[in-house]
Amino acid sequence: MHRRFVIACSLLLTAIAMVGVPVATADEPADLLSPDRVQRGHEAFGESCSYCHGENGAGGATGAPGLQGRTDLSAADLFGTITHGRISGMNIMPAWGDSLSEEQRWALVAYIRSLAGVAK
Repeated sequence: MHRRFVIACSLLLTAIAMVGVPVATADEPADLLSPDRVQRGHEAFGESCSYCHGENGAGGATGAPGLQGRTDLSAADLFGTITHGRISGMNIMPAWGDSLSEEQRWALVAYIRSLAGVAK
């Protein structure tokens, strides 16, 4: 019983420590919103993100936020969240830094930015 309590506390403290911690990101590509990169991001989004964030980023049944029209998310913020994940209350976004290449993550950023109608 004591061991499970210690493990649970450790996990909770780790989660709390991760919230709001600034993380370093890779340099933003100069051609972030190129049509080719946006298309690759669209394909990757369909494979990796649409289950939670909904088809074309419209919001999913899981409670994950929609991404259409979100002009408040910078490219660096998006890249950092995709790479390192995020915990916000009961919503947990997994980290994709070990699963997706840097280029795949930037392609996702390009696609999400295109959903917001953001020109670089």
